[in-house]
Amino acid sequence: MIMENKTNKQALINFQALFEAAPGLFLILKPETPNFTILGASDAYLKATMTERNNITGRALFEVFPDNPDDHTATGTSNLRKSLENVLKNKAAHKMDIQKYDIQRPKSEGGGFEERYWSPFNSPVLNKKNEIEYIIHCVEDVTNFILLKQRSANEIEIFKTESDEKVKKLNGRLYENVLQLEGVNKELESFSYSVSHDLRAPLRAIDGYAGILEEDYGKMLDEEGNRLLEAVQYNAKKMGNLIDDLLAFSRLGKKEVAKTNLNMNELVEGALYELNKSIKHQATVKIKNLHSAKGDYGLINQVVVNLLSNAIKYSSKVKDPLIEISSEKTDSELIFFIKDNGAGFDMRYVHKLFGVFQRLHTIDEFEGTGVGLAIVKRIMVKHGGKISAEGEKNKGATFKFSLPIN
Repeated sequence: MIMENKTNKQALINFQALFEAAPGLFLILKPETPNFTILGASDAYLKATMTERNNITGRALFEVFPDNPDDHTATGTSNLRKSLENVLKNKAAHKMDIQKYDIQRPKSEGGGFEERYWSPFNSPVLNKKNEIEYIIHCVEDVTNFILLKQRSANEIEIFKTESDEKVKKLNGRLYENVLQLEGVNKELESFSYSVSHDLRAPLRAIDGYAGILEEDYGKMLDEEGNRLLEAVQYNAKKMGNLIDDLLAFSRLGKKEVAKTNLNMNELVEGALYELNKSIKHQATVKIKNLHSAKGDYGLINQVVVNLLSNAIKYSSKVKDPLIEISSEKTDSELIFFIKDNGAGFDMRYVHKLFGVFQRLHTIDEFEGTGVGLAIVKRIMVKHGGKISAEGEKNKGATFKFSLPIN
């Protein structure tokens, strides 16, 4: 019997040591209201609350842990008391919301209260008669998490405020830039009008006088004189074409895109028919069954005409010129290919292809104003599409343009 008592006592001592060394934050409370006397505490709880076991055991819970008197909004004691009374009433555990419950510092550390946040859980310990013998008060210190969350929210609010101010300033600058851009556009329109009317008049005069000179005095000129006269007429015509292309390029900026459903087979065949009437060539053109698309008929027709005429021109010096037109469909776009086996180009200079007046071949090799591909690029931008090219010198080139499905 003595051995049995010693064994039980030894087991009790070991259990108390085990409880006190537990890593969690625990209090054992006497189930009595209003005091809820503290019967025991884990070492982790004492450390978290800056208390000592011999100073808190045997004392009332809310005497040891009162509300912060400097915080008039403090509700820690009242909320904890309600939770403990809930446990007594229902004989069931009660999980509390996160609580702000400040902890008093020891006098050795200056006294006063330190801001703390806890996640509490109160649970009853029942005996064989289904009576509550103890209440275990378990908490988790979530202070760092809450303060970090608050700090982040404050920083976000500050960032939002600063961002709003920056956006306002940027919007102001953007508005100023829009006004400047409108002014520049008006100047460009004025310039286009000037080009259209002021430059065409002297060109017509040059071409007209050259024609009169050829008709009335051509027989009196020697071979060199007639050659020079032809050069004047040729360059006047070339200048006229350049003005036409520049005007077409500038007008694209103002043109609204009127999208319709496009039968690309019919569009390409129509463009080829018109080119065949205006250009003499020996190229074989193969058109595979093309996907239908959506776009502005006039503008997409201009794209096809420009790319087809380029393919015909740059393949004109090979023995058997061949042009192939095809398409493919992806989840987001329709891609159209115009491939030739002509002069091609060096891929190191591909970035120059779509700029105004940019040419990868001399005027002596192939005629042109250097504006056609720039017009193609502007049209594709207005459609939300893309234009690109791949080529190899003397081995042909492939131009592809894409139109979004939606």
